[in-house]
Amino acid sequence: MTTSLISMGGNLGNVAQTIDEALQHLQRTPGIEVIKSSSLHRTKPVGADAGAEFVNAAAMLETSLTAHELLDRLLAIEAELGRVRTIHWGPRTLDLDLILFGDEIINDPPRLRVPHPACWYRRFVLDPLTEIAPQFVHPEKRTTFAELRGRLLVRPLVVSILGDHGEIEALIASMQPEVLHVNLRSLSRPQDVPTNDDGLLVRFPMNQSTSHNLAAFLPQLSKRISWLDVSNHETDQRQTLVDILRSVGL
Repeated sequence: MTTSLISMGGNLGNVAQTIDEALQHLQRTPGIEVIKSSSLHRTKPVGADAGAEFVNAAAMLETSLTAHELLDRLLAIEAELGRVRTIHWGPRTLDLDLILFGDEIINDPPRLRVPHPACWYRRFVLDPLTEIAPQFVHPEKRTTFAELRGRLLVRPLVVSILGDHGEIEALIASMQPEVLHVNLRSLSRPQDVPTNDDGLLVRFPMNQSTSHNLAAFLPQLSKRISWLDVSNHETDQRQTLVDILRSVGL
């Protein structure tokens, strides 16, 4: 049996009831036992088209299924309870995400990545997870979920952004007045890179000049707990930063 953690959430219909029904579906599935679940958390939506406030929770399972079999069961339960996938990050009746599968690291894109690549900085995942599994260790960050959550509670939260200096400076100037509990910083030169690992270190798209300036540092920086690489995101930079700040609970 493998101990697994899942995240649950939605913002359409009676989400509390839907989450309860999902737990019942899981409990009735051969090879799955629901060990415990968290309380319900109300959270702000993430994404320009996400819709209204969400209700989120988490659960701990023991399972004899493989990670891919468990994922298939989660997706089937979503469909059974009315999930329809039309808009990316749109309103939904139910999300069931596989966050942790034992201490395994699974990289099978786009089908499955474990641990879930965004779980370490999303408060709507971390808050319920720390209720039921605070001392569980993130296999890649090598830090407990309680510690990952604690890092995001510091105020002001330092968010350092690696990117093209002019664009990032303009973005920070437009957004800083709206986010009073965040210290936004632009990094484009080696001497700008902080020596500590506080807050978030976010990599935005870079031109060749900026990439060249930071090339020697990037492999080392990518090993930090704070590292968040969004350089391949297709959304505009402002919306990306808004989504990150919303995710960390701001």
